[in-house]
Amino acid sequence: MNDRTARTLSGALLATAVAGAAMTAPGAAQASSVRAADPTCGSWVSSAVFPGLSARACIWGTGASWKQAQTEVFNGTGSAVEVETLTATLDPLPGNARCTAMHLQNGQTAFCGTRSVPDDNPFRFDRAVGSVQVTDLVHREQFAFASPFVG
Repeated sequence: MNDRTARTLSGALLATAVAGAAMTAPGAAQASSVRAADPTCGSWVSSAVFPGLSARACIWGTGASWKQAQTEVFNGTGSAVEVETLTATLDPLPGNARCTAMHLQNGQTAFCGTRSVPDDNPFRFDRAVGSVQVTDLVHREQFAFASPFVG
């Protein structure tokens, strides 16, 4: 093999390696945007007064430059309940929502979400925090719940 052939082969290998690196970058970017779209949710917290009722908080935007909080309350009590207030708050970001007067039949879930807010500090961890106040004809309960902290 002469010097010219070696340089041509070396250049071709280098071009292939650079093209391969260029091909993996969009895939990595796509994976991070998919990761950012997945919610990180806290555990379901069960009601102490209404057996079968539970709630949780989720934060959207893990690894992204935005965050959004969403809370959920599930009615598995066997009867209808009134959700007087369901809140969703981003901690420590300035996003919050208050959803009121929701009638939940057995098996239904209610959601309350904040708007998306910018998160321009990747070194600060954020979480979703929520609370729910539920009533029926006899009982009333309020309890709180939170998602894990995410970056």
